[in-house]
Amino acid sequence: MQKLILWALLLSGGIGLRAQQYAFKHSSLPCLNKTLSIVVHVFPDSLGDIGVTEAAIRQALADANPFFEPICVRFEVCDFRLHPNWQYDTLRTPAEQIAEITTKYNAERRINLYLVSFFEYPYYDCGLTEIGGIGNPVSSYIVLRKECVNARALAHELGHFLGLKNTFEGSGSELVDGSNCATEGDGICDTPADPYVPGEPLEFYVQPPCRFISPKRDAAGNYYNPDLGNIMSHYRCDTCGFTWGQLNAMAQAYLASAVKFW
Repeated sequence: MQKLILWALLLSGGIGLRAQQYAFKHSSLPCLNKTLSIVVHVFPDSLGDIGVTEAAIRQALADANPFFEPICVRFEVCDFRLHPNWQYDTLRTPAEQIAEITTKYNAERRINLYLVSFFEYPYYDCGLTEIGGIGNPVSSYIVLRKECVNARALAHELGHFLGLKNTFEGSGSELVDGSNCATEGDGICDTPADPYVPGEPLEFYVQPPCRFISPKRDAAGNYYNPDLGNIMSHYRCDTCGFTWGQLNAMAQAYLASAVKFW
C-alpha cells in the first residue's frame, strides 16, 4: 500500500515533476563504465599496531561506491600492502614525507591510498589528497587517517582525486546568487556558496541536528544557505551525495586524463 501511495505521488504534482527532472538530468551524465583499482598502503605504529582492518576498508569502500553510480564508476581494492615502516604512520612534515612515500611505494596507474594515524595540518582534517590526481598516474596519492575509514571520508577524498574542490573553497568568495560561481568557490554552479573557514569551530555554523545558523553574509549582503549534506562539504551532516555538476566534473576529469588508471 505504501508503495502504491508513493507511486501515485510521483505521478502527480511537484514530486512527480522533480523526480522526472532528476531522472532526466542524471541520464545526461556520461557513463564511464569504469572500475578503478585501489592499492591500500598501511603503516603500523611504533608498537606494531596496524590500527585498521582490511575488512573495515573494504566495507567503507563498498558503502562509498553508490555515490559514484550516476557516472558508472566504482572502486575496488586490488591489493592491501603492509609496510613495516612506523616512521610514516605519523607525518610531521606531510609535504616532504608524502613525496618520499609515493616515490617508495606508489603502484603506477592505481589509486594509492595511504592509511596513517596522524598528520600535521593547519586544521583538523581526515585526509590529504592531490586534487585532480586522476591526471597523474605516477605520483598521485590519497592519505587518510585510520580513524576516518568510513564511506563519507573515502568518497570525499575520491572526489578530490577526481578533481573536485571543497564546497567552501575561497571561504565566502562565491556570491550567494551564483553570479560568480564559475570562477569562485569550487567552480561548480549547482553547489551553493559556502562560507566555512577551515579551522573555525563547526558549532559556529551548524546547530544540532543539522541546522545552518551562521549569520555571515556575502559581499552583496546576502545570507548563505550551503548544502550541509554535500560530500565535499565539511559539516558532517547526513550525506546527500554529489550534485549533477560535481558528477559531471568528475566524469570529465577522467575523460580528459591522458593516461588512464586501471
